Amino acid sequence: MQNNVRYVALEILDKVLTDGGYSNLLINEAIKENRIDEVDRGLLTELVYGTLQHKLTLEFYIEPYIKTNIKGWMRRLLLMSVYQAVYLSKVPDHAIINEAVEITKRRGSISGANTMNAILRNFQRNPLRDINEIKDDLKRLSIQTSTPLWLVKHWNTHYKFDTTKAICQSFLEYPDTTVRVNVRKISIVDCIERLKDEGYKVKQSEIVPECLTIVGQPIVQSALFKQGFVSVQDASSMMVAQVLNPQPGETILDTCSAPGGKACHIAEKLGPSGEVISHDVHPHKIDLIQYNINRLSLRNIKPSVHDATEPFEGLYDRVLVDAPCSGFGVAKRKPEIKYEKTPKDIDTLWPLQLKILTNASKVVKPGGLLVYSTCTIEQMENDNVVYSFVKANPEFEIELIDLPVFGQRKTLQIMPQDLNSDGFYIAKLRRKGE
Repeated sequence: MQNNVRYVALEILDKVLTDGGYSNLLINEAIKENRIDEVDRGLLTELVYGTLQHKLTLEFYIEPYIKTNIKGWMRRLLLMSVYQAVYLSKVPDHAIINEAVEITKRRGSISGANTMNAILRNFQRNPLRDINEIKDDLKRLSIQTSTPLWLVKHWNTHYKFDTTKAICQSFLEYPDTTVRVNVRKISIVDCIERLKDEGYKVKQSEIVPECLTIVGQPIVQSALFKQGFVSVQDASSMMVAQVLNPQPGETILDTCSAPGGKACHIAEKLGPSGEVISHDVHPHKIDLIQYNINRLSLRNIKPSVHDATEPFEGLYDRVLVDAPCSGFGVAKRKPEIKYEKTPKDIDTLWPLQLKILTNASKVVKPGGLLVYSTCTIEQMENDNVVYSFVKANPEFEIELIDLPVFGQRKTLQIMPQDLNSDGFYIAKLRRKGE
């Protein structure tokens, strides 16, 4: 059954902010289930992401007009309504109020509908609250960019104010759409031409040749995607396989693989001679890896369930540890991350990451390569883990990463503002010996 787009958006916001759901997965699920008209799908994404991205700012704007206790879902509906009023110029004020009132009635609250009407009318007849009235720089940045104050203070300690401001502002932007060319099935040149023929604007990455930035219709609607010629993957994420640099005939272990994007990228670069062993701790996620393997027609990946904290079997030329992390680097795609995490998450993750890295290191051949990566910008989860590992394991040494644009780096911290992509960390460790 197709529904009003704002009603579905509110349902998604409820699931994200109360049940810990993932905004991107819930939006995709709603679209797949055809619960809204095709013409409204862009608006659904805008309403959900926009409200989540600007949540603290919207709360600042609406708070003076909420005089009584209201239900959580009504507060979320108010935030979505204020988002439209402040950020979406094409939606008339009367339409915003009418939709909010009707949704409140549909949820079974007539008295709530009157309250909703009064709050929004009061908000609309008054000037927008001035964020500059906040005199403290960090508190003002927190409200301006809808970043929890503890995170602003935390990043200010590690990165100083200007970089912290750039990080926070970057999370209000939408990242570029990038695809990875499956070089096993099509050349990069042919893929670019075919994408252009389908109406896309295409730009090739200077860093990873098979990475293309595209502008056009959703790529999942493209014949190239459906036939396995391209995959959706962030530009920063693609740098992991670039740094790993698989060579023909090698055996490679991906220790924390789901949903398999990096493993498939490695397999594509590896060519027909060689093999990728792809592990994940969650059995249901193996199906995701297998789906990607099938779509891309790859024959050199073997996915299986394995807990990366438990011993691995065999020896490998190259091993990837794409560790579970706080995920702050992907807040452009999952804005709810900003509000879900706590300082405890950072403090408790790095021992697990170090344990996985240490465990994986035991199956790296002499002279082999161990690559550690995360999609976060937290130093405790990144440099702290790598340098703690090297100190405890002198048979490994840090090897320089040399990539176009970034040049030579001992370890590579990609910030979310660097490439309009995700924040990512990569370190390259070589086992001594032959």
